Amino acid sequence: MINLFRILHILSATMTLALLPVSIILLGRMKATKGTPAELVTMGNLNLIGKTMGMIGGLGLLVTGGALVGIEGYKWFSFSEFPWLAWKQTIYVLILIINFALVMPASKKMGGLIAERMAAGGTGGATEEIRALGARIGTFAPLMNLLGLAAMALGTSKGIF
Repeated sequence: MINLFRILHILSATMTLALLPVSIILLGRMKATKGTPAELVTMGNLNLIGKTMGMIGGLGLLVTGGALVGIEGYKWFSFSEFPWLAWKQTIYVLILIINFALVMPASKKMGGLIAERMAAGGTGGATEEIRALGARIGTFAPLMNLLGLAAMALGTSKGIF
């Protein structure tokens, strides 16, 4: 049973980390389509993919990580006994704070503005407000991915620290 949760935990982490190259590709596509109706489609796709993969991967990490802590008999945030795990969990909490406080509100607002703009024809591409929201998300998403890589490194260092 523990191996099943480990595999699911790794798959969840992989899903969230896969957002980094996907984001880089779509951000490049957004620059190439700036000012055209394709810009709105690209921004909407990036927003949808980010929300979907982030939600599935993040929830998977939360559930499987909690299960692994329970099954393996670790203590939550025990910096003295399991520093690698405590730091990994601290990083995850930081990612959650960034996501829920900064990224999700911007994403929700951006999605609504994109839908309104597309319904109105959106022939000129994204507005400056939509681009600003996209830039905000584009700033914090890679940061969350880098924090995720740090957490993954801590997870693979189990017992070294």
